[in-house]
Amino acid sequence: MNIENLRAFLEVTITGSFQKASENLHITQSSVSARIKALESHLNRELFTRKRDGVALNNGGKVFYPYALSVIKTWQQAQQEVALPPNIDGIVSLGIPVHYWSKLYSDWLDWMNLNAAGVATRIQSDYSSFLLHELREGLLDLALVFEPQQIPNVHYETLFSEPLILVSSEPREVGTGQADGYIYVNWGHQFQEQHNREYPDVPHHRITLALESQALEQILQRGGSAYLAFSTVQPLLQQGRLYQVKGATEFSLTISLAVANNRQNEAIVRQAIEGLKATPFIQQYGADQQTNNRSKNGA
Repeated sequence: MNIENLRAFLEVTITGSFQKASENLHITQSSVSARIKALESHLNRELFTRKRDGVALNNGGKVFYPYALSVIKTWQQAQQEVALPPNIDGIVSLGIPVHYWSKLYSDWLDWMNLNAAGVATRIQSDYSSFLLHELREGLLDLALVFEPQQIPNVHYETLFSEPLILVSSEPREVGTGQADGYIYVNWGHQFQEQHNREYPDVPHHRITLALESQALEQILQRGGSAYLAFSTVQPLLQQGRLYQVKGATEFSLTISLAVANNRQNEAIVRQAIEGLKATPFIQQYGADQQTNNRSKNGA
């Protein structure tokens, strides 16, 4: 199957237009049409529904899209690995959830540069479900995920847990119903279930944001409240810029490390895992550290 035909398919899907796709790919519109026609001929079915204002994927196109995307990503990964210089032993790819990107990637890279200079690295930041998909497709070697899923040939271990606490721009106590300015942060199904059990009278939220950073910015600039990670808000609580809501339940967010079984015992992957566990954030919130703390406290 021709890679350029797949690129044309993805570009038309994104833009919804053969003309815009041709502009982005720097080829003629007739070339885009020819590539899509060749792809449809090879699959023996049409992939797009033609509309007055452009095109959209039909049912066949929707089914084919993730496979086309996977092929392109695999091709790009292969190009990168084949082009590695001779002094590089191999490449390891890590996926980090968007909520924890800024807390982990820089320290992990520093550790890898210092302790595994012969290993090339590729880091991807995305939502947990997408990282698991990339891992399943072989496009990642390891990933940090919120909610482990039963996927063949993937090994999980708990990496760290930390509290999610309800904070507000003004001192207040928890009340019934939804407080004005409350922002629901999408921490995943694990958090959603805990939240629904604790606040059954609040099934819907006026403001829902995908990222913790977005909610924090909104609260600091315009006021409000949200469940945020303790590691994020601790300095702001100490500075008096945020306040923990009195009487509000603390939730726990557990992050697991998912590793492809066929890469688990490779030296460079073991180095990558060692580097993750050596980062200051994991050292503070890691599962082993929490076990030690509980032992010291007699729990």
